[in-house]
Amino acid sequence: MSKQADDYFSWRAAERLVWVAVTLLALAAAVILFFIANAHPDLLWRGYYHDRNGHYAFGQDLALAVRTGDPVWFFSELLKAQVWPPVHGLVLAAVLLIGGIDHRLGIVPSLIGWMLTIVFVALIARRMFQDRDLGIGAGAIALTLGIASPAFRLLASDVMLESLGAGLSAAALWAYGRAMASRETADDAAQLASRWRLFAIILTALFFEKGNYWGLVVAAIGITHLLNGAAIDYRRWLAKARGIARRADVLGAARVLLDPFIIVAALLGGVVLYLYHRGPTSIVLLGRAVSLYPPETFVTVTYAVLYVRFALSWLRNRQIWNAALGPAGRVLFYWHVTPIAVSFLLPRRLSAFIWFVGPANANTGFDPLGGVVLYWHAFADGFSATPEAALLTLGLFAIGLSQLRRFSPGGRAAFVLALVGFAGVVIHPQHQARFLASWVFAVWIGAGAGGAILLERLMPRRAWLPLAGAAAIVLAAALWRTSPTAAYATAIYPTSGPSDLDLVRPVLRDFDGLHSIGYATTFGESSLLSWMAREHCRCKLDVEKPWISMASRQEVRTLMADRIASSHTQAFVIIDAPTGYYQLPELGWTYDRMVGILDAMAEQHRYVRVATHAVPEFGAEVSLWRLRDGASGE
Repeated sequence: MSKQADDYFSWRAAERLVWVAVTLLALAAAVILFFIANAHPDLLWRGYYHDRNGHYAFGQDLALAVRTGDPVWFFSELLKAQVWPPVHGLVLAAVLLIGGIDHRLGIVPSLIGWMLTIVFVALIARRMFQDRDLGIGAGAIALTLGIASPAFRLLASDVMLESLGAGLSAAALWAYGRAMASRETADDAAQLASRWRLFAIILTALFFEKGNYWGLVVAAIGITHLLNGAAIDYRRWLAKARGIARRADVLGAARVLLDPFIIVAALLGGVVLYLYHRGPTSIVLLGRAVSLYPPETFVTVTYAVLYVRFALSWLRNRQIWNAALGPAGRVLFYWHVTPIAVSFLLPRRLSAFIWFVGPANANTGFDPLGGVVLYWHAFADGFSATPEAALLTLGLFAIGLSQLRRFSPGGRAAFVLALVGFAGVVIHPQHQARFLASWVFAVWIGAGAGGAILLERLMPRRAWLPLAGAAAIVLAAALWRTSPTAAYATAIYPTSGPSDLDLVRPVLRDFDGLHSIGYATTFGESSLLSWMAREHCRCKLDVEKPWISMASRQEVRTLMADRIASSHTQAFVIIDAPTGYYQLPELGWTYDRMVGILDAMAEQHRYVRVATHAVPEFGAEVSLWRLRDGASGE
């Protein structure tokens, strides 16, 4: 065997060893975090309106649908995954199916994401240097910064989307770097295609985890390609585009404009613009008022018409398209672009995506300077072990950035993602500290690279690995360090007050034997009671949640009375909190208004109170009202 082959296999063995070591370390750390979080699992569930209730309820419903053999329920829930795509819920459902329907397992998908992030942070930093020891030093520094991040650890112990989103984002950068590696070990087209296929699948999974995370990664990789001009032969692409244009005769503008699909899509698009401009609009159809606003159905239909037009054109010119895209382009088109394009054919999926990633998803003004200040404090006080560590991290990142040309496209993509992510969160009107979570790992990778460059220039080679070992010791100690208060605020992780689970637990046994309930509170609406009730019965318990907001006491009473009169549920749960513990004035959820619910219950005769439970921690009372004998509940 030649020396070159020996060197190659030695390099491969070293890479596998790094893989195994980092994975075992991250797994051990994730297990520690799981047991720390579940020492007091109820304390996570504080914050009645927090999104974690909705995320957990979605995954739990999917698991229960599989467990009870109800495919209609399963797919109907999947279709509801519009603003929040389904990947996180599907992972959670798989966890619950394996481990049991238990809210203590709700943090496992986030821990999986945290573990993926830590592993790929180390591997990406490691592969930025051909020198093994230097690469290990870079990986150790990046790894230390990641595990030592207090806010990132807290998000790993939550039921939110950030941690798994970060894990998939890091995996996408790693897969991209592997596919673009200049040291290409895949000599045949099949192996090369498999690398791009893995990248495409991870990127697709990231899109269905959360669209804005996907957008940042795609933008970063696109810019990296532009910076790496050698990777793109622009003249070849332009020549092939001209060839397609000539063969398909698409330069005939008149023919395109007279295409029936284009005409129909233009008319529908005009209707969409008109309805958005006009606002709430309805028509009378068969004697019933049908709302046309928001025109989400028209958006889907317009897109479907254009999709059919493109699909027909592609079928006629498939060979030309395939030749123009090349091996990597074909893989990305079929394994990434196509699944996303097909998903937008689902009702309201496209409009929900556009709203969520756009500026309309904000209730604040444009304030980039305020964003810079907020995100600096989030990074320094939340995502870094100390403010001094934050300054050191940025300094090392700047050193690495100054040597950007030294790195392969995969390494450059990490730096670009950090810059694109920062610009994106600052420019977007809505500012939240946790928005750093999906891309801050790229800063740690860049800092690892900068630290390795310092090692190379300032330290003798024999000191590189001992310093990496010292970093690992600091890493281990970081796991046991108490997270600062600012980190909890950054991660929106509750630190005080009673557990919301105590608000519902007293009435759970009263649900035994019921297959449908309704509930209302004198503060507002959340998914808390729904998922707790279904976890208790391990079944599909139908739960009616009347949405009442921005109404006076009299209007609340009227709306509740109408719901009671038309309800088909067997029982109603009423949570009365005179202290206004969870009041939310922005939506009109204040006790002086919502007490109209109690007025309606006192005046109605369909349901009778059968149980009352005091919840002194909230100054609240929970009552169950069952359908009176002889009244219709079906």
